[in-house]
Amino acid sequence: MLDILKKTLKTGSQTTKYPQIPDFAPAGFRGKPELFADRCTYCGECVTACPPGVICLSEKNGDKVLTLSYCGCIFCGRCEEVCPYGAIKLTEEYELASKTKDDLITSIRRKL
Repeated sequence: MLDILKKTLKTGSQTTKYPQIPDFAPAGFRGKPELFADRCTYCGECVTACPPGVICLSEKNGDKVLTLSYCGCIFCGRCEEVCPYGAIKLTEEYELASKTKDDLITSIRRKL
């Protein structure tokens, strides 16, 4: 047991200083999807491709609304792959902690 303690003290700390010093995501990391209203045509391709079904397309008060909930998102990237206009991009952001589920819902809208 003493040998293990000596060895551990000799090698030093192997953990990062997170959250004081933020970690950076590696290349190819699939983080939080971001919606771009100026590129979206509200075609619904992302809605049909989403495995957990967290992307919804609806009409409210004469507007088309595309809603994405990060609560059930599995960050697979299918929505980004199928979008023909590049309206959804996966970012490297991974800090999605929130006190309420409403904070984890994002939406874009377009007037009809």
